[in-house]
Amino acid sequence: MKTLLKLFFLLSALILTACTTTQKPMDNASWRLQRQKLNSITNWSISGKLAIITPEKKGSARIRWQQHGDDFDLNLSSVIGTRIMEMHKNGQQVLIIDDKGRQYYGTKPEELVYRLTGWQMPVTQLPVWIKGLPGDSDYDISTDGQLKSIKAQNWQMDYQSYQDVSGWMMPEKITFTGPQTELRLAINEWEFVTP
Repeated sequence: MKTLLKLFFLLSALILTACTTTQKPMDNASWRLQRQKLNSITNWSISGKLAIITPEKKGSARIRWQQHGDDFDLNLSSVIGTRIMEMHKNGQQVLIIDDKGRQYYGTKPEELVYRLTGWQMPVTQLPVWIKGLPGDSDYDISTDGQLKSIKAQNWQMDYQSYQDVSGWMMPEKITFTGPQTELRLAINEWEFVTP
């Protein structure tokens, strides 16, 4: 009797393992398809809200991000539409325009943003992470083949929700947690731009 019981438990364990093993490749196939589709999007724009939380203060802004290949235009404005900050990347050159219209140039966007605002922002990686791609970072995917979280050096990204945009599942709410800074992005609108 004990031998039969052991045999039953062994068979049950093997069946459960087989079910788990067959589930994972299906999830990976969904993720590979999602990743391939997202990699093909090189020109896009988003609009929404961005909350910036540091130990010293909390603030929020409207965000408009337009990505053109490797270049981008970022506009942060207040609820009433006044400029908080603009950032434009063209090739290696980065231009920031502050709320008073003063212009600052550089080649390292993270350092420039920190020097002017005190915010830690992973600007270089944001275009990839906003789309829901991990780049070269460690990541977890959900069972439906979408990015759930990314761990990259000093940053942790958590994807709370997605939205259907013309048949594409695109991030809707993302939290970026980094050194001394937390960014909460809520995307209201995605647009894919034809170059």
